Amino acid sequence: MTGLSAIFPVVLATITPPAVNAESIPDRFACQAGITLKPGISLTYRLTGYVPEAVTNEPHNGMATTPMLAVEWRDRQGRVQTLLRNAALSDDPVLAPEADFSQLPFEAAFRSLPNQAERLYAAPASVHGLYVSLRPTSGSPQHMQALHYLRSGEFVRSTVGVCYPETENLDQLVDPQLTELRERLQVQDWIGADQETRRLLAPDSVSLPPFAQSVVSPALIRAIDQLWLTASQGRFGLSVQLRLWQAARANHPTHPELAVDAFRDRVGWTIAAPRSEVDFISSDWRNESELVDSLAAPEGHFPWVGVSDAIVQQVAVPPEGFHCGSCTIDAMQLRYGRFYHYLPELMNRVEASFKP
Repeated sequence: MTGLSAIFPVVLATITPPAVNAESIPDRFACQAGITLKPGISLTYRLTGYVPEAVTNEPHNGMATTPMLAVEWRDRQGRVQTLLRNAALSDDPVLAPEADFSQLPFEAAFRSLPNQAERLYAAPASVHGLYVSLRPTSGSPQHMQALHYLRSGEFVRSTVGVCYPETENLDQLVDPQLTELRERLQVQDWIGADQETRRLLAPDSVSLPPFAQSVVSPALIRAIDQLWLTASQGRFGLSVQLRLWQAARANHPTHPELAVDAFRDRVGWTIAAPRSEVDFISSDWRNESELVDSLAAPEGHFPWVGVSDAIVQQVAVPPEGFHCGSCTIDAMQLRYGRFYHYLPELMNRVEASFKP
């Protein structure tokens, strides 16, 4: 594996593919996959661009048909670091024809045959090696998997991600993901609907890995918001929260944490009275179990942006026989990051999703 990860970046950077007829360029597509390394720490891989409809023996045009990859790292505080920003990928089978691509440890469905690597791409910008495999090998891509060498000989493998044509009506692709949320909202199960919303937008907030990844597209955000608005008669929803968040930011333009606190107080995420027992982890923020499961909750109370109580507990309390001197601090940082880093980031994504 060291040979593959070392050779590709060098070879990929030295070849200029020939041009291709613009009329042969297929529709644009997008994919997203991710992996949770530890509770609250994750990598997200977003792929956009074009691929030929079928495998050929000719090199692909790097500007017209080669996909672009973005990689983001999210830490326990919710901070996001962009590791790669729209980095061009290269077609490995053309550029390194003697390599045994079957040795790349993708899951079986994404693994190549020896010396054959249909729809396998590499990122020349990666230091130790970063590869993306798309399936099926002809027609429109439907699934992707990323294989990322973080260090020499040490790799992580993403969950299976979903691809969709960007020219397609995304409502048809989003709707099947919303069945559970729709059913919860129809019976006004606000807590259950909140958990399902967080599963769609940030699965690491409701369960430990492995878990299914969803493509958090603008269409998905708008659809989630519309379901909440309809079920709550306009009291709950992401667009409601965005309006309240913008007001909080306007009142505290140079102090982001004060804006978060003001938003928290406005939507009712502050505990009404001190707890009977000291809780260093939760501070004055409501826990999941303390949310107001009622339409009478303050405007914008749902969906919540925190981490489920069970996840916080698993981080704070180590397994029996395991010593962890920083577990309580880790749990505090996990909650802090969700509110003071993830919340502003989510509102930015919501705002972008509603822009024309």
